[in-house]
Amino acid sequence: MQIMPSVMVALPETAARRTLTIQMTRDGEQTPGDKIALLVDASLVVLAVFVTDYQTSQTFLASAIDGERVVLCIDNAAPQRSASRYPTINEDITLAIDLNDGSGGGAVGAPAALAARVRVDGVNAAREVLAVERQTDGVWRIAGNLRTAAGDLDLRVTGGEVYALALDDYGYLYQPQLAVAVGDTIRPTVYAGWLYRITEAGSLPATEPEWWPSDGDNAPRPLGTARAQAVRYYRPLAHGPVPVEMI
Repeated sequence: MQIMPSVMVALPETAARRTLTIQMTRDGEQTPGDKIALLVDASLVVLAVFVTDYQTSQTFLASAIDGERVVLCIDNAAPQRSASRYPTINEDITLAIDLNDGSGGGAVGAPAALAARVRVDGVNAAREVLAVERQTDGVWRIAGNLRTAAGDLDLRVTGGEVYALALDDYGYLYQPQLAVAVGDTIRPTVYAGWLYRITEAGSLPATEPEWWPSDGDNAPRPLGTARAQAVRYYRPLAHGPVPVEMI
């Protein structure tokens, strides 16, 4: 009986790949007609060409395109439009690029939505929610905002990472004899951790009062001709990166 030696065959490793997706709008809108995007390196050597009316993708060896790159976009339809981006590529990436005349008239980015729910002390409460995007070139921009207890933020995104910030009401700075309405929040000139929510309309006192903390049953107290209740101020809360729903 003859025993044959085992032969091990090494399979080649699968090289890392990158998928680059380009979305091009014109003055904030999807338009017909092909647009051209050039992917170039720092020496302006063309690495890839994309042609599409709105969106197209290509997959490359990571070793071929990773690094700091330039994307030049052109729409030859009259009047001509162009735009550029400077992404650092180290993973799959989507670039939403708006070609415009630089006047700021067009909305930047592709439409998207972000579901938000805000609770204060466990209760739904309307607060400002701000979505900010760190674009692929490292520049930050505001993608959308909404005052809500629960709802969807309408966003414009360009393919970067989106972070959501919930902002508590910081209130109006105390002013002598300021007329206030129910629900207004007043902030002392020397902030010490407490704000004062108006529970009965009126006018603030002519001189700044001795402010009080929330204690005991925290019943509303006179504040000039108005009444107010001490409330805690919560620092901004941030989440992210968060997924958004493209529309």
